[in-house]
Amino acid sequence: LFHRTTRSVTPTAEGVEFIRLARELLASRDRVMNEFGLYRDGLRGAVRVAALPSVAALVLPPFVARLRTARPGIAVSVEDTLAHVALQRLLDGDVDFAFTTADWLPDDVDFVPLISDRFHAVFREDHPFADRMSVTWTEFADEPLAVFGHSSSIRARTDAVLAELDLTPSATVEAQNIAVIAGLIAAGLGIAAAPEYVLPLMSFANLTSIPLTSPTINRPLGLVTATGRTVSPTARGFQLLLAEHLETR
Repeated sequence: LFHRTTRSVTPTAEGVEFIRLARELLASRDRVMNEFGLYRDGLRGAVRVAALPSVAALVLPPFVARLRTARPGIAVSVEDTLAHVALQRLLDGDVDFAFTTADWLPDDVDFVPLISDRFHAVFREDHPFADRMSVTWTEFADEPLAVFGHSSSIRARTDAVLAELDLTPSATVEAQNIAVIAGLIAAGLGIAAAPEYVLPLMSFANLTSIPLTSPTINRPLGLVTATGRTVSPTARGFQLLLAEHLETR
């Protein structure tokens, strides 16, 4: 590696190459440790979330945009899906969080509530309910209904309320997709019950809505994690920042 004389020591060609590689190795080590430090501090990494369509469309985008500016080293992926699919994605380890309802969760998950929305009756602008400030569930059930499919968390909550009140709708049409439900209502085939965060996704159909009362039903929404599963520092930071963001809203 070196040429040695009584007066000097100079690197050979091999020595020059060795020094170059050693410097690259040390620089790489510093770069890797710096990246790991950012990851440890929740400033770098990836977060995966499976969320209800209304949450994926309305709740998460403003926060993800804010996070991209505040912490550009964090990559967030959002999958919009039904509640039971979001939960299964979480249990399979495919996502860090499921952002869904608090209803009918298994024992091996933890739920952190973040927001809630109230159920409304949704109908055409020329419906007799249009001049009302609210409508009871009993009055609602007397109308032909456009209902969400059985795999929808909205349908599960609606069915539970109607069963509790011993109400049976006179006629129903069924669809899974929010846009299709809006189309059915716009065509005059029925009215629907939907939470507040869902209403903007139906606005293209020029519908109107009023709160459902007697009883007033709110839908809790929040982050679900698998009990006992360690989440990354990035995911923990995401959860804390999301809670702060929603609280300020």
